[in-house]
Amino acid sequence: MMEAALMDQPDLPVSATTAPQPDGELRLADAPKAGSPAFRAILQVLVFVVLATVAMQLFSFLATVIPNILLVSAVTVFLGSLSATALAMRIFQHASLPAVGLHWNPVASRNLAIGLLLGVLAGIVVTLLPMTWGALRWEATGDAFSWGALWVFLVLILFSAIGEEVLFRGFPLQRLHETFGPIPAVLITSLVFGWMHSSNLSFTWLAFTNTVLWGAVFACAWLKSGDLWLPIGLHTGWNWALPLLGVELSGFTLEITGHRLVGEGTLCDGGAYGPEAGILTTMVAPVLLYLLWRAPIRRSAWHPPALARAGESGNIEDRQR
Repeated sequence: MMEAALMDQPDLPVSATTAPQPDGELRLADAPKAGSPAFRAILQVLVFVVLATVAMQLFSFLATVIPNILLVSAVTVFLGSLSATALAMRIFQHASLPAVGLHWNPVASRNLAIGLLLGVLAGIVVTLLPMTWGALRWEATGDAFSWGALWVFLVLILFSAIGEEVLFRGFPLQRLHETFGPIPAVLITSLVFGWMHSSNLSFTWLAFTNTVLWGAVFACAWLKSGDLWLPIGLHTGWNWALPLLGVELSGFTLEITGHRLVGEGTLCDGGAYGPEAGILTTMVAPVLLYLLWRAPIRRSAWHPPALARAGESGNIEDRQR
């Protein structure tokens, strides 16, 4: 009946979005059509989501043999994301897992080091700055320091960061970037990144906002470097710094050094969720993004298929500006 009503109005303007089709029907031209690049990109990302979900469910059996929930979570995300990405890259890109941005070379090691440095510095700023006006104070936990526990923590956080960066800034970000450009790709993956943390303890709306902002920072790090090692370094450095300085990490308390920083539960310290639910983390994100863009970061000599195809079309630089 809608079609009949439209046909009865002779003065109705015919636009690109309501142009009649050969079969006489009116369709939205902007909607992704089956077989179109946009439809294929969306479908492939959805398939990747299914593959990642299934893979992580399969690896969740580790919870029956490993009592530490954080260790189980890190290993599950690491193995699940790499398995799903390897399958997606093989099926859709006809490439191996390293093609997603995990090739190791001197440029990759340099980008990893820069990312670690910037991530640690950001963590130090948001953690120690409130101490200057007395918002945080040191307190002994009574737990003895252990070098073994420290090494386990460092490796655990590294594997966790690799898993999350491959999961969010790997195939999904790169496939969406290839078809829709940087802004939609960064926005969509960052929002999902924030939502995936919503089940953490003491999660707040400011924690969600900050997680989305930092997801965008990590995504821009990939745009800047062309590999995943820069965002992996940023993510790892940040996640190393907070627990080592004695504050909560995404709502989890990891007592590593035998000391912790106790705050007043304000917007400055983030309360029970930690600095990631604080206003200082919100303020640091754009500063870090500026430093990231100004840092002497070299692009990876090998680009993922998405970047390679964009470069062949001659618009890679325009899409990254």
